[in-house]
Amino acid sequence: MRKSLILPVAVAAGLLSLSTPVAASAAAPDTTPPPMSAVRPSGLDPELLNRMLDEVAAAGAPAVLAEARVGEQTWSGARGARSPGSPVQTRPTDRVRVASLTKSMVATVLLQLVREGRVGLDDPIARHLPGLLPYPETITVRQLLGHTSGISEYILDDLYPSVNAGSAEDVRTNRYRAYTPRQLVAMATSRPLLFAPGTGFSYSNANYVIIGLLIEKLTGHSAESEVTNRVLRPVGMHDSYMPHSLPFILGPHPSGNYATGDPNDPLVDSTDLSPTQFFTAGAVISTPHDINNFYRAMFDGTLLSPELLAEARHFNDVWQGMYGLGVLGLPLPDDCAAVPGHVVYGHTGGGLGYTTYSFSSPDASRQITFTYTLDSTLDPKTAAKLGAAANRLGVAALCSTDPAA
Repeated sequence: MRKSLILPVAVAAGLLSLSTPVAASAAAPDTTPPPMSAVRPSGLDPELLNRMLDEVAAAGAPAVLAEARVGEQTWSGARGARSPGSPVQTRPTDRVRVASLTKSMVATVLLQLVREGRVGLDDPIARHLPGLLPYPETITVRQLLGHTSGISEYILDDLYPSVNAGSAEDVRTNRYRAYTPRQLVAMATSRPLLFAPGTGFSYSNANYVIIGLLIEKLTGHSAESEVTNRVLRPVGMHDSYMPHSLPFILGPHPSGNYATGDPNDPLVDSTDLSPTQFFTAGAVISTPHDINNFYRAMFDGTLLSPELLAEARHFNDVWQGMYGLGVLGLPLPDDCAAVPGHVVYGHTGGGLGYTTYSFSSPDASRQITFTYTLDSTLDPKTAAKLGAAANRLGVAALCSTDPAA
């Protein structure tokens, strides 16, 4: 019986971390994707969704923007100013950094290359990028996509170590520093593997930086151009782009905010940062509307064959959570009749000032994407409040039920 709601705080994922390393467990979850279905017991409830959006804002989000869909019905909303103290209000169409939702797009590109016969999921990465990894153990493409490689994280340990010490100082000073993808990989691989490849799970942005290098090696083109030409343009994501080095967000956008935990100086404006720090692990800038378009196209066969979509949504058996290949699964309440199987698919992303959630029913007939403009890593009380409010908004959109009822 799955008792948890859609967005349990403990697994809210982002650029910084999804979980600590977990060894293989005999009590693996049921990973069979629920059947495709167009059953919609009820449509969107704008009054309920607006109330849930108010709750997210009241929980501490400087701004929040969202879009939900049931079939052809669409609701969108936004709360808060584009920057604290500004008279200009955030709009649902504003652009934000969607951070690790980038991974679903990059995994889609890689799976398309699998379909074209250019690479195999179980190919050793050393076959295509010899000498990149310093380990004698074999690490495969599948293990990188599913975070079962054992490669460690680099974001906090190497780029923002002050956060580990409870300080936002590095967020103030290090955001504009530029790196090459190989420098990022070198940071992560300067440490031993966390476990033998394939025997555990540990969310690492380095895995997807390596996948980006692999895409460039296989295609001869930049990863940014491959994401653009294989995902953004075919889906019609007109307000989305993947920057190479520009640290600013183009077009209308709310500011990103990093909570310091200091009541005398509570927020750092973290809107601008070098996308080179994240590359194919999290550089995409988008809108809730475009993200819903993407996951609908990923799940309805527009971007992937049924066989490759099944690979993406097949959860690994070495983590008690649900992670496939660039796709996170989360359980809904048992009484959510709107989604057969009570599991939704998508991803979450935390990008040093923006926190995004996007989840869809298996057939993408029901969707919710929203971003609030706060990273509360150093403010656990606010993080808990926001997580609970985000949870309720997700359930209200996907189940068409009031989670407080």
